[in-house]
Amino acid sequence: MDQAMDVLILQLGLSLAIGLLVGLERGWRERDTPEGGRAAGIRTYGISGLLGGATAALGVRLDAPSILIAGFLAFTAVFAWYKARESLHDEDYSVTGTIAALGVFALGALAVVGDQRAAAAGGAALAAVLASRELLHGLLRRISWIELRSALVLAVMTAIILPLLPDRAVDPWGG
Repeated sequence: MDQAMDVLILQLGLSLAIGLLVGLERGWRERDTPEGGRAAGIRTYGISGLLGGATAALGVRLDAPSILIAGFLAFTAVFAWYKARESLHDEDYSVTGTIAALGVFALGALAVVGDQRAAAAGGAALAAVLASRELLHGLLRRISWIELRSALVLAVMTAIILPLLPDRAVDPWGG
């Protein structure tokens, strides 16, 4: 086996692992649902990550990025259709599972065509955000407008204004 194939196998393994990690959280949250009672669980999310990685690999191999675009759109349509059916049945209006699946597919693709560390970090962050539902919703109930506004101002100063400021002295005194 050549080195490129070894790398691809590791990339696809990471794509699968990202999906399994997110699927573990999603499956655990709905673990009491009867078999066949939910649109997606650990296996579906795992396969979704692998599908994203395989679609990206095909696009690279055939030098046709349109394969990844078409695959993502097709995946979105099929997954959203099943989740919509589940939502109607359960009278549940949450879109989190669908957005998580799209993220898994995209991170699976990133594991193949992009930075594997970034894909792994994204998968871990996605699973952590999903697992933090109660904590985040509790924070929303407890935070005041003044605290929220202060956090937003700090974020703008840090992420927007600070990078725009010169990193050297701009006056004759070196200030």
